[in-house]
Amino acid sequence: MLLLIPLALLVLMTGSLNVSAQAPINVFLVDNYSKQISAGDSATFEWVVFNNNSGPYIIKPYVVLSENNDVDESFNLPYVTLEPGASSSLILTAKTQKTMGNTNVTFDVTLTITKMDDPSNVTLVHELAHLDVKAIYGGGVGINKIFGVWPNNLPSPLNDNWGAFLVTVIGWVLIALFFGFVIDPFVHYVTRKTETDIDDIILRIIRAPLFIFILSYGTVTSLEILNINRSLVVQIEQAYNIIIVLLVVWVAYKVYKEVVLYYAKEYSKKTETEIDDVVVPLMEKVGLIIIPMIGLMWILGMLGFDLTGLLATAGFLGIVIGFAAQSTLANFFAGIQLLADRPFKVGDMLRLDEGENAEVVHIGMRATTLYNPDSYEHIIIPNNEIANKRIINMVEPDRRLKIVVQIGVAYGSDVDKVMSILRDTAVEQSNVLKDPDHLPVVRFSDFGDSSLNFKTFIWVDDIANRFKVASDFRHGINEKFNAEGIEIPFPQRVITVKHELPPEGKK
Repeated sequence: MLLLIPLALLVLMTGSLNVSAQAPINVFLVDNYSKQISAGDSATFEWVVFNNNSGPYIIKPYVVLSENNDVDESFNLPYVTLEPGASSSLILTAKTQKTMGNTNVTFDVTLTITKMDDPSNVTLVHELAHLDVKAIYGGGVGINKIFGVWPNNLPSPLNDNWGAFLVTVIGWVLIALFFGFVIDPFVHYVTRKTETDIDDIILRIIRAPLFIFILSYGTVTSLEILNINRSLVVQIEQAYNIIIVLLVVWVAYKVYKEVVLYYAKEYSKKTETEIDDVVVPLMEKVGLIIIPMIGLMWILGMLGFDLTGLLATAGFLGIVIGFAAQSTLANFFAGIQLLADRPFKVGDMLRLDEGENAEVVHIGMRATTLYNPDSYEHIIIPNNEIANKRIINMVEPDRRLKIVVQIGVAYGSDVDKVMSILRDTAVEQSNVLKDPDHLPVVRFSDFGDSSLNFKTFIWVDDIANRFKVASDFRHGINEKFNAEGIEIPFPQRVITVKHELPPEGKK
């Protein structure tokens, strides 16, 4: 009895119950007998068979269909065996064809119930199911009405279906022309007064597709007036659906390109960050691929192709490509990181780990291009590598730069005089900062092997002038030292030779 409780709950939940009480097997209809679907869709009817008898039974289902060759039916199981107290589900699946018209289909289901320990004990249970199929193509084929609404009372030879079809198509052409030459100019006149150009751009984009849509829609729907082969109507309407998809994809791409990307590019021109300058062209390339790809998958789905395998294949290929292009992807994301964090930007001067000074020329999605002014060479470094290097940005926090010039004078020189000459000469340079916070500073740094060493700390107004300032400063120092008689010595060593007398009695 405990086994009956789940079954009773199932029946109460479904709210639909049909029990064959005289049969040794109880048969419950889980769903309802009548369903309505569109042509090309599938429907299922489920029965639960329950062995409430004392012996085992085998149940074989088969179905007789009312005359209709456009429905394919099948059961989920060819037969089921039930021990006492056991139950099972029999599911009938009916798949319709897209070419079907408005049709009512009746399924006469017979369940052959045979007692396994007594094969002569056979019981037949009949169940009926009804399916109302609504046509999706040409549901009103052969109706001699203009626009499918008004009776065709035209004089001969326009009083037949072809006459109604011709008049209807001409009517749709006039409607399309009305939209193209009356409605569109009027809407354009109204939108012309708005501040933004988006509405004008969208109107220009959809003008031709709208005309094609109205004309094709009117022509295809007018085919229902003609008494022509339904398969031909289906093919024409499938072609029409493909045309509509192509129009939608074309409009989507044009709006994406001429509205979204246009304003994205305009916005990127106004910002200082370089990330949008790189991401916007990337968006353009991705959109050129993604939008047509969506349209292609849409069309394949309409044609009945199973996209599950295609998507699974695409996912697998994505994984393979991801493993194969690990370095490329690493450089790509490192480029995004560089553009987002902005440790440097185009035009900045960097000092690399190797000691090279180079100017940033371009930050790409894969690599960063630098220019070495000393060697007149371009240096291309992968983004992933440059993101993990210790790099000195020489123009941050600003383009001012402190340089250090070291010089040595001979021992015995007047230290105060030397420091004064160094300080005055530095102040005389045109590109040296002279405000109180950035005056040149001179320090007596070291006693060298051959010289007294001094360091002069000079603030240059711009990093680009660092070599010029250092050169002019050394040139001025050389002239003043010569005038003052201050010697810049060569490296020298003092060697003392110790002479020892030979022992007494020896020569």
